[in-house]
Amino acid sequence: MFELADRLLAVLDTGAPVVVATAVDVEGSAPNGTGTSMAVLPGGQVVGTISGGCVEGALFTVAEDVLATGTAVLERFGFDASPDDPDAVWAPALRCGGRVEVLVHRVGPNDTAVVDALRRAAAGTPTSLGLSLAPDTLGQVVVRPDGCAGRVYTEHAGGRARCLVVGAVEFAVAVTNAAAVLGYAVSVYDPRPVFLTPERFPAAHDLVLGWPPRTLADTVIDPSTVVVVLSHDDRFDAEVIDLALRRGAGYVGAMGSRATHARRLDALGALGTPDVERLRSPIGLDIGATTPAEIAVSVMAEVIAVRSGATGRPLARTEGPLHRRPLAVG
Repeated sequence: MFELADRLLAVLDTGAPVVVATAVDVEGSAPNGTGTSMAVLPGGQVVGTISGGCVEGALFTVAEDVLATGTAVLERFGFDASPDDPDAVWAPALRCGGRVEVLVHRVGPNDTAVVDALRRAAAGTPTSLGLSLAPDTLGQVVVRPDGCAGRVYTEHAGGRARCLVVGAVEFAVAVTNAAAVLGYAVSVYDPRPVFLTPERFPAAHDLVLGWPPRTLADTVIDPSTVVVVLSHDDRFDAEVIDLALRRGAGYVGAMGSRATHARRLDALGALGTPDVERLRSPIGLDIGATTPAEIAVSVMAEVIAVRSGATGRPLARTEGPLHRRPLAVG
């Protein structure tokens, strides 16, 4: 549910409760993994998803009951009901053939442990929350944020990965918006105050004014960091790329033509830059992008592919399972 933290807190802070349905166990192929959630807000508004549409209708009905009664339930989808499995219930199957177990429970403003964990997740602070799922004397599921008894589900949220965008050009506006939607904390670097403004970059976490090689020198860069060089400025592009590669950024991409790339390679060679083969230039996947928004999709698609170790090929031309996820419930 941490991916919904901002939207859940917006309701909880008004004093109203929400109902959260979270996948706590996934077997086989399924659109999403453990920890993904949908929530039902006051007035029947639904945010988030469990299966991309296969079971959401059934979960909405369950959530309405949980909101009224406060009694948590575990729902199982894709499991066949049979005399040999008394715990299995009839429920809509997942079209992809997988199985998913979903915890549906009510969260109120006074559920301090849960609300505090949501606030940490919304702030980008690494956090975790353990929920113990144990039947009470009536056989109903009791959810306690202590992990002390019964079956335990633990949800983790890492700190927000950072995307460092160099160059406050129009393409950078689109890339910043796309990266923010994907959960990155985006910092934009540029030496020109007229272009580096909150009005142009409302989705940016931070705007850093100054000469990029100097301002980036004081920035922590690690394997989770994405560095996107869009400035197309021969005065400092090579230095920025050199710094990002030396610091071990997980993704380093630079916009420019093949001629510009060749020129940068010469400059990087003069700097003795290591791991030049990791530089993604020209930047992005070949999807025929031309507008800033399309190029942002191309760039962030490549970021995801590099992060996950995927090929970026069309799924229709690959074989094997589409989803490989470990179980997260013990």
